Parts: sequence; structure tokens; C-alpha cells
Amino acid sequence: MGNSIAKVYVNTIKKNQKVLYGVWEPGFPVQLGDYGIMKGNIFTQLGNISEFEELKDFNIKIRRDETKDEKSFTSKKGVQFQLNPKAEGTIDGVKANASIEVKFSKENAVFFNGAECVFELIENKYQLGQELLKIHKKSKDKWKKEFVLVTDRVITKRALILISTSSDFSITLEADASVPVIDLAKASLGLKVSKQKSTGYKVNTEDGIIPLIGLSKIKRPFLFFDKEFKPMVKAYTLEMEDAIIDYKLKPESSDENLQFSQFTEDLDE
Repeated sequence: MGNSIAKVYVNTIKKNQKVLYGVWEPGFPVQLGDYGIMKGNIFTQLGNISEFEELKDFNIKIRRDETKDEKSFTSKKGVQFQLNPKAEGTIDGVKANASIEVKFSKENAVFFNGAECVFELIENKYQLGQELLKIHKKSKDKWKKEFVLVTDRVITKRALILISTSSDFSITLEADASVPVIDLAKASLGLKVSKQKSTGYKVNTEDGIIPLIGLSKIKRPFLFFDKEFKPMVKAYTLEMEDAIIDYKLKPESSDENLQFSQFTEDLDE
């Protein structure tokens, strides 16, 4: 397989969600205020801003939207799924529960479904950003420009995530006997694997996880080059962009016009 499972997953998430990034691995207990660096589209956590003495008196306000929705998507190619209702009688003497069957026809394809998702965010992120800018200007080693901060997260009650590591991966999951027809927008289905062919990565949980996050970071309000003109290397990093921009600027102006805003760049390697 040319790409790692992690890379396949987070790149697919980014292409579908635009401003949100996939948490790898799904289920990692990411918190608002966690900070770290990006390796491609993968967020690597380094700590939490609660550790900073400079922010001990800063009150982070959290807003939680309790409106529940479903987030569901697949790769553009190579994924088919079918919802089968509960059979009235039996098949070969066995009761057939309602089920979902997912088939993959190519490697590196993703199926994602999250039920009863709620959104949570740092409400006063602008004010928090101003404090982080002060820390950065005072000590560039304490808050680095390449650091990203988790300012938004999506919490899902039930998640079904499948990634094909072979071109003939298929899986069937049956619901509880009490479920006549599967509605993927509902959390309590009691899905259990009843059949699987070939290999693939799967997450099937009704315990609730955080699969998606929104990030913010210190950056300039304009770019000096477009994505097409980034360094032609396989592992492009934020540190490389900062170094190039700082080289173009006069030393005394390298920290001018910095701002703290939503980070949405696609860092597919």
C-alpha cells in the first residue's frame, strides 16, 4: 500500500470537511486547548495551554451546540454500501437482523459515518489568540509559529469508520434484533460485525469519540506564494514556509502583521 492508513484517512477527511481535520487515531482524547504540530494533515499533540503560567488568569469560554446531526461521507471512488432491513422470517433457519454491508473495490478508500454529532468550540478564540501572540513575541521558543491550537471539536455518539487496505475488503455489520431498519443518523444500533472479507481498518463504537477537530494558529494575513509554488519536496512542512517567509522579510519586520486565525491549509504530502 502506497500510503499509510493514517495518511489516507486524514487526507480524505480534509478533502470532505474543508475546515476540519481528522483525529488520528480515531478515539484519541483530544481536548480544546491542546496544541501541537502538523505532520501532513495529521495533528500531533504536544501539550495543552493550561500548562502556560502566562494564561493562568485567562478564562477560556466554551460554547457547545447541542443540536445533533449526522456526518457521513465516503471516498469518491471504490466504496459501495447497502442497508438491509430486518427479515420477517429466517434465512437458512437463522434470523436475519437489519444490517449494513460495505464493499470496497480499491485500496485506500474510506467510509465514515458519525451519528448524533455535536459541535464544541472556544468562544473567545480571538482574545486567546492575542495572548498567544504576546507569548510568541516574548519567547519564540515557548510558542512557535508552527504550533496549531485545537479551538473546535466534533463529538460523535456513534462512529463507524472503515478504511480499505486491500481492493476486495468487505464487511457486514448487523444491528440489534430490536432495530427493524438501520438509520445511520441514530446512535444506538448495536452494530456488530457478522461477516468480513479480506483486510481493512475499522472503528465501530457507540461509546462516543472525537473524530474531527478545528485548528487555529499564528500566521500572516497574506501569503507570499501559492500552494503551487511551495518547495518541491515530498515532506513539505510549516517550518519550511515560515523560514522562506522570514527570509523574504527584513529581520525587524518578521513579526509584524501576525494574526491568530483559523487554520485550513491542506498539507497533503
